[in-house]
Order: sequence, then C-alpha cells, then structure tokens
Amino acid sequence: MSVGARLVAMVASSITAIVIIGALTKSEYGAYAIVIGINVVLVGALDLGLTSSISRFIAQGRATTRLVAIVATLRILLSGVGALLLLVAMALPQFEGEAWTDLLPAAAVLLLANSFVAFQYGTLPALQRIRLLVLLTVLQPAAELILVLGVRARGGDAADMLLAGAIAAGGAGILAWLFILLVRGGVLGRARETVERADAAIPPVTLSDVATYGRRIFVVSLLMLFIGQVDQFIIAAFHGAAAVAPYAVVLKLQALITAPALTITSIVAPRIAGAGAAALATYRQWLAFLIVLHLGAVLVVGVLASEAFGAIDAQYRNDAGILLAMLGYLLFASIAALPSVTMNQTGLATARLRIAAITLTINLVLDLALVPWLGAYGAAIGTTAAYGYYVLRHHLLLERSLAADAVAPVAPLRPLLVRGAIGAATVAAIAATIAALMRIGDRHPSDVTVFLVAALVAAVLHTWWCTRLVRSA
Repeated sequence: MSVGARLVAMVASSITAIVIIGALTKSEYGAYAIVIGINVVLVGALDLGLTSSISRFIAQGRATTRLVAIVATLRILLSGVGALLLLVAMALPQFEGEAWTDLLPAAAVLLLANSFVAFQYGTLPALQRIRLLVLLTVLQPAAELILVLGVRARGGDAADMLLAGAIAAGGAGILAWLFILLVRGGVLGRARETVERADAAIPPVTLSDVATYGRRIFVVSLLMLFIGQVDQFIIAAFHGAAAVAPYAVVLKLQALITAPALTITSIVAPRIAGAGAAALATYRQWLAFLIVLHLGAVLVVGVLASEAFGAIDAQYRNDAGILLAMLGYLLFASIAALPSVTMNQTGLATARLRIAAITLTINLVLDLALVPWLGAYGAAIGTTAAYGYYVLRHHLLLERSLAADAVAPVAPLRPLLVRGAIGAATVAAIAATIAALMRIGDRHPSDVTVFLVAALVAAVLHTWWCTRLVRSA
C-alpha cells in the first residue's frame, strides 16, 4: 500500500485525536477511551480469525464468490451479536453509575461499522484491489476528521464523537463494498483469474476450512488485543474514568510514534523472509535502524513531555509524568512489529502463542498488584515489563531461526547501537536546548509552537544520523 496514503491517514487520525481530546473533559475522554478499548477488543474477538483466513484462501485462488459473501455475512451477524451484548450491558447492575455505560449505544453502532470496514481492510489486498485499499485508507480518517470537527463546532459530546467515527467507518466500508461488487467483475474481480487458472484437482475451500484455519490466528490476535487495552480497564476499575485519560493520551502518541516502524516492517519483513542466507544480516540491519530511530524519537518526546501534553490540550500539561513513565513502553512498542511480523513471514507464527500468553499474564499480574496504589503509573510499569519480555522473546527466537541458515558470521548489533544511542541522546539534548532558548526572557510561545519547532529540528537531524549510521554499517 502507498506510503503516502498511510502518511495522510496518520496525519488525519492524529488531528482527529487531538480535536476529540481537546473537546472533552478528562472524565469524558477517559470514558470515551474505555469504550474505544472495548470496541477494539470486540472487533477482533468477534472476527474469530475469519477475515485473515478467507484472505489467505482468496490469495491462493481457492475461495469462491459465494464463500466470500458467506464469510462477510457471518462477520456482520457476529458483530450484531456484539452490539446487542453492549446494549444488554447497560442494564447490568455491576456497571450502574459508570461514566462509560451511557456511551454503549453509540459504541454498539461503532462496533457494527468498524467490524464491516475491518473486513474490507483485511480482504482488499488478497482481492488485488490495492487502489481501492488506498482510497479506503485515506477516505475513512479524512471523513472522520471532518465529522468530528463538525461535532466539536456544535458542542457535541463523547457519544457524538463515537457516532461520527461510526458514520465515517460505515460509509467508507459500504462504498468499498459497492466498488467490489460493481467494478471489475464482482467480488473476486482479478482474483477470479487465479481461481480459473487453478488446478481443477484442488477443491475450493469450505466454510469449515476457513473457520479451522482462522482459529490458529484468532487466539494470538485476541491476546494481543487484550494486552493493548487491559490497562485502561484496570485503571478505570480502581480509579475511575478520569484517571484513564492521561494514559489514553500516551497510547495515542504511541500510535503516532510507531507508525514509521509499521510502514517499514510491512516492506522489509517479506524481504527478510526471502533473503535466505543473508536474512540474519538483513534483519539485524533493519532492527538496528528501528531501535536507533525510535530511541531518538522517544528521548525527544521525553525531554519535551510537558510541551507535548500541553500541545495536545492544556488540561494535560501537568500529567506529563505518565508520558515519562511510559518511555520504555513506547520504545518497545515501536520495535515489536519487526521481529513479530517477520516470525509470521518465516513460518514461526505458532511459537507466538506462548509468548503472547505470557506477555498478557505479566501485564495482568503487575497491573493488579500496582494499579490499586500507583494508578496509571502502575499500569505503565506493568505494560513496559510485559512488552520488554514480548520483544526480547520474539527477537531471540527469530535470531536463532535465521542464524541456522546464515553461512557467514554476522556483525553484532552492540557497536551500532552504542553509536546510535549517543546520537539519539545528542539530538534529544538539542531539542531540550531549543525549547529552553525559545522561552528565554519575556517570550511566551505556546506549547504547540515550542514542541513543533524543537521536534521538527530534532526529527530532521536524527533521521539524517540514522540513515548515515546504518549505511556505514
């Protein structure tokens, strides 16, 4: 998919997040974040691995139009069940008086819309509709931004923000499905050519085949979804929705910081998997690049923590400590994609189940022990420790696998990482100096101005340094 499309989508989503955060109080945004977290978990849980599974069989040329339609219908029905469960949850006495329960009707609509559009995102690459995927990638966040700006202009609340997201997702998903049905020969389109060329001795897959393969993917995916959202639920349970807000803001920053890693991983992971004897060297080179790149980004965000939170909204400026507490997590989350996705590409996906289960266990145990008396800071400790284990285990398993095929010694990572860390620390010091100089005397620039200027200068310098460092390796 186009890197430009991802960049546009990232910018639009980031602006949308800032608009929503600024429009709501901490309590309202905390409730909003909890509902979004519930929605994310349900979208993944109710998929049952069906989307990834049917996409695999479409790509292999073994799926029929009828089967794709059946899976899509089943996906919608399952999301309908989830929406009903959300509505039923409103009446449960256990949730009475919780700030987020009033948002569940809007969350039910959002669940239906997000489930539908998630099916499009999952199947369009296999259907070879890349241009449509690019359009969807840009259209949904752009439409949501426009709708959210309208909601804020008329003084809408958190429920209105959720409905704006639902309309954007549902509208984009419906438009994509209409294109799939009406353009280039129906559901399979160009993928049908593969079906027609396939060996007649290979029978088309059944719904049972799709469900069986989907189960293998489902468990790991669900565990990872819980790891990403469980902290907010535990914080809310012990300290209320308002305490969730600063933590949720950091998660929004994390999505922005990790975006380059996700884009790079989607390009290089298949290359590593197909590099043969050179795979280990290629993996280490890109891992070093991502570590150094994101170490600099995390350190810059750390020295500009107050300005970063103040730029998002003034009410969060004094909560910058939670961002500092989560710097380790931000770094681990940024580099996690490369070893984990590469393991999928190299046939080691089954080994990820145990890692995901242990990661979730570490997170839950530490959260339940620390959150009651440390609040969001306890969740930061638990998540950082869990992700540290997650990244390390993926890296060690992948290194062992790739080393078995290497025919020559591969240069170690340590010298490159030491030089990279020195450069990252230098860039962070430059950013801190720029921020301090901008506030000398009677000048009182806004947090937005200080953060943008200091971060932009640091980003240019650090990107140049990282590129030069890796090329010299």
